[in-house]
Amino acid sequence: MTGTPAATPVLTRLGEFIAAPSPTPPGDVAQVAGMVTDWATAMGATVTRQEVEPGLDNVLALLRFGPGPRLVFNSHMDVTNPDQQVWATPPYQPVLRDGRLYGRGACDAKGSLVAMLAAMEALARQPAGLHGEVLLTAVMGEEAGGLGSAYLVSQGITGDGAVVGEPTGLRIARAHKGTYIRSVTFRGVAAHSASPWLGRNAVLPGAAFCLLCEEQNAILAKSPHPLLGPATLTVTLISGGTLQNTVPGQATVTVDRRLIPGDTHAACDDELAQVLERLSAARPDAEIGEVKVVVATSPSQTPQAASIVEVALAAAADVGRPQAGTVGFGAGCDMSKLVNTAGIPTVICGPGHLDQAHRPDEFVDVGQVEDAALLYERVARRFLASPASAEEVI
Repeated sequence: MTGTPAATPVLTRLGEFIAAPSPTPPGDVAQVAGMVTDWATAMGATVTRQEVEPGLDNVLALLRFGPGPRLVFNSHMDVTNPDQQVWATPPYQPVLRDGRLYGRGACDAKGSLVAMLAAMEALARQPAGLHGEVLLTAVMGEEAGGLGSAYLVSQGITGDGAVVGEPTGLRIARAHKGTYIRSVTFRGVAAHSASPWLGRNAVLPGAAFCLLCEEQNAILAKSPHPLLGPATLTVTLISGGTLQNTVPGQATVTVDRRLIPGDTHAACDDELAQVLERLSAARPDAEIGEVKVVVATSPSQTPQAASIVEVALAAAADVGRPQAGTVGFGAGCDMSKLVNTAGIPTVICGPGHLDQAHRPDEFVDVGQVEDAALLYERVARRFLASPASAEEVI
C-alpha cells in the first residue's frame, strides 16, 4: 500500500482487498472470495461457499457460541467497474494519504466487509459472554441488482437481526430506497435531413418524454418519506440517431425511479404508463416501442422499536459515535432482500459516505474503518449477550 502513515492491521487488510479487483461487470469475485474464506477459516469460522452462477460464489462464515439468537452481517465483494473513469491513481492500487484510504471499493463496500471480518476475529478471540451465532454473508452481484443476496434468501437464510455494510458514515439507517430503472424506445422514420418531411424524428417524442418525467418528479417531491425524503424520477440516459445528416429513426430514454417504502414496482409501472399516455395525447405521432426493465429492487424499512435498531444505536454510542436517532439510506441495497423476503429486522451501517461511492478517487476515512470494526463487534456483543451478562456489555 502506498502513502503514509503506516497502515494498521485492519487498514492493511482493506488495502489487500482493494488490490484484488472484483468489478461488476463482469462480476468476478473469486479472488476476494478466496481472501474471505482464508480469513474466516483462520479465525475458526465454519465456511460455506454458495455457487450463485458458474464460478461466482457467495461466502458464508459462521461463528457459533452456543444456543441463542443469530446475528447476520451482510456486505458485498463486488465493486462498480472503474474502466470509463479517470483516476488520479490506479483504482486497484490502495493509497493511504491524509487520513484517507483511496481505491475502488474503499467505502463501497470493502471497508464494511473487512471491518465485519475484523469484528468477528475479535469475537472469536474473546467469546466470553456470547450466546448464539454470528453469520457473515459476503455476497457477489450486489452491484448487479443484488444477485448474491437474492440467492442467499432463496436458500432460506434465517436470522434474528442483521447489519448490512454500506457507506453511511457510521450512521444507523433503518430504511432505504428501491430502484426502478426502465428504458423506453421511440420509433420514427429515418430520412435524409435535407428532406426531413420524408421522415419522422424519433428524438422529438423522446425529448417530450424527458420533460414529462420532470413534471412527474415535481409531483413526487410533494410526498416525502420521513427518513428518505421523496421518491424521485430522473432521466439518466438518452440516445438517438445514427448520422449527423439523417433524421433519427429511433431514440431511447432511460429513467431511474427511486422508490420509498410503500411504493411498488406495479404502481411504478402504472405511473410510467400514465406518463406515456400523456405523451401520446400531446404528440399523437409518437410511436412508443419497447419498455425494457433494466434494474428492479425494492425499498424496505425496519421499525424503530426493533431490537437490532436499539442495539446498533447503543453500540454506536459505545465507540464514541452517539446518534440522536436513525437515518435513511438514499440508495438501494441488499437490506431489502433480508427484510422483505427473509423477514430479518435489519439496519444499514458502514464506513464512508454514499457520495464517495461509484466515482473516481473513491476513498474512506481511515478512522471510520477502525471504528466500524469496533462498532460491529459491539453490536454482536450486545445482541448475543445473555440476560445474565447484559450488564457487563452495557
